[in-house]
Amino acid sequence: MEQVSKSGTPPPPPPRRTPARAAAPTVGARRPFPWGWLFVPLLLGGAGFVGYRLGTADSGSTTSRAGGSFGTGQGGSGSGSAGSGGRSGAAQAGAGQGSAARGAGAGAGGAASGSATGTGTRSAGQAAGAGATGAGRGVATSTVVTPVQVTAATSGTLSTSRTLTGTVAAAQSTTVTARTSGTVTGVGVAVGGSVTAGQTVVTLSNADLNAAVQNAQNALDSARVQLRGQQASTVGGRAGLQAQVTAAQLALTNAQATLQAQQALLAVGAVARSEVAAQQAAVAAAQTTLTTARANLAENERSGAQGVTEAELSVQRAQLALTQAQAAADAARVTAPFAGQVTALNVAPGEYVTANGEAFTLVSRERQVNVNVPATEATTLTPGTILSFTSGAVKYPLKVAQNPGAPTNGSVPLVARFTGDTLPALGAVGSVVYTAKVATGVLIPSTALQADGDQTYVFTVSGGRATLNKVTVLGQAGTQSAVSGIPSGAQVVTQPPTGLLDGGGVSTGDAAARGSTSPAGSPPPGGQP
Repeated sequence: MEQVSKSGTPPPPPPRRTPARAAAPTVGARRPFPWGWLFVPLLLGGAGFVGYRLGTADSGSTTSRAGGSFGTGQGGSGSGSAGSGGRSGAAQAGAGQGSAARGAGAGAGGAASGSATGTGTRSAGQAAGAGATGAGRGVATSTVVTPVQVTAATSGTLSTSRTLTGTVAAAQSTTVTARTSGTVTGVGVAVGGSVTAGQTVVTLSNADLNAAVQNAQNALDSARVQLRGQQASTVGGRAGLQAQVTAAQLALTNAQATLQAQQALLAVGAVARSEVAAQQAAVAAAQTTLTTARANLAENERSGAQGVTEAELSVQRAQLALTQAQAAADAARVTAPFAGQVTALNVAPGEYVTANGEAFTLVSRERQVNVNVPATEATTLTPGTILSFTSGAVKYPLKVAQNPGAPTNGSVPLVARFTGDTLPALGAVGSVVYTAKVATGVLIPSTALQADGDQTYVFTVSGGRATLNKVTVLGQAGTQSAVSGIPSGAQVVTQPPTGLLDGGGVSTGDAAARGSTSPAGSPPPGGQP
């Protein structure tokens, strides 16, 4: 209640205020920028970063092998009241879900290997920071299992199909030369014609050779006449001498008989002793005649045999001379050494050809393919190995005929013969296909190989764990590789996912097939982080 002044003088009236004049609006004035709202996202971002760093520090204590694993968890969530509606959303900015790769946690607003929740009643900025701090200090609650596909390694030989370029050539090819000189009198086969072995292709004329043949024939005839004369002379003389021997033998026999008779008469005194002596002289003369006749007969046989022998030798020499002359004359015929096709003629009728001059070129009917094979594979292509040759749209069977083994300019020149009746044209170029041995070892898919510098590894699975194995690659062909360093039958991871580590937990079979529906916290399909 107002007190009234004791004096009778009333208080002076309050001063009159002059109403303020409204300020005239300023043309073009701008509204002030709400700088305060700019600090809200900055505050939220700073709180998230602090939570991320705290989560990273805490996730480092999570157990992992070889410095890397997959870890997931839920970031903590924080909420608070800032005394005004809608500010609680700022406190929840610290909530999030993250995953850790190689033992490091990461998240938006906060990450950890486990989950935690931070709550409090504080201002919007303080609530966001509390939520971030709660997320970084989560506790791991799950074990990482990576889905993989495996296959059993097998022992065997890795082979591959090789394709090289080959050229068709004749199995035999030669340039035939004249064995003697002469003038071409005839050509029996045209270019492209077929001939048989021994067939005359070019005929030469040589008067000297013809004369030599005639002279040799005449000499042979003369020697034969002499032989016949010697044989006749020997036989005729032997008959006369044999008659002389027979007569001398008879005369000796008669003289001996007469001597015996006279000797008997002498014993009785019927004849004179002088007659007996004369008969003894006659017996001695008959004996000498017989000896001479026998000697003459023996001499005749000896000389006759020698004469016949010499005559026979003369005949043989004349026959040899005739044969040589005929051979020289036959050399005037240039013949085909084997059956084939004439591909070139170097002479024409009327031309003079010298000895050893080229007459024509001949190729055989048989065909072959010449191909250069890498030296590392030539040892497996032994004679008799089956190949194939494709020219155009036709495929021809082949068989290795020659393999010299020694490389020329880094490759081995191989010769293969066609085994079928149908043959390609000479000079045709095509593809030679064969199966080559690459290596022998443990066979695995090439996608299983993992390179680290100059070392190669593969993952094998046993007991739900992946094991990193060092291997040596022996050879590769297509999608397969031959290696050493793992046993046959080992379960090999065909396509190791990124982030798979030695000793890490894995699942195969049905578990791998369910990889697309794995719970939160598991690695994504294919192992990509």
